[in-house]
Amino acid sequence: MLKFSLKERREKFLLFLGMFLITSSILCTAMFYNYEDGITISKAEYSKKIAEEEDFEAVVTQALPTVDTTYTHIVKFNPNVQALFLDNDIKNAIGAIRSYYNRRPYDSRYKCFIHASKLYENLFYDKRELTGNYSDISRLNKLLDDCKLSTRQLQQSIGAGGRR
Repeated sequence: MLKFSLKERREKFLLFLGMFLITSSILCTAMFYNYEDGITISKAEYSKKIAEEEDFEAVVTQALPTVDTTYTHIVKFNPNVQALFLDNDIKNAIGAIRSYYNRRPYDSRYKCFIHASKLYENLFYDKRELTGNYSDISRLNKLLDDCKLSTRQLQQSIGAGGRR
């Protein structure tokens, strides 16, 4: 092990201390220095952004009952009931949700209304189609049962005819 004199130890300490201070000052400057002046915005721009946020929140608050009732109508919709006005009410409600997007189509926040209307359109279409498919399946099951019954009757009549 090397033994340094007191003078050499002091020089090495000062060298490492200097290296630490220079490195830490470079790192702090790189991390905390604001290189861009474009980040600062004026009070007018900031108040405009806040007003736009408040407008969007007001529109969402206004649209929320329409969105909720549309979902409820779609869930309760029964395609077996022949009521055309229910169909039209749901389509009009979906159109009302889409109209909230048309207020400001250039604002990306308003796209949530378009997505909600497309989701509800798909949900409504699926509800109508699946219910129709279930009724078709039940009808086909009835036809299958009738076919099995007639096959049994035919087999019994053939078996009874062969015994005579």
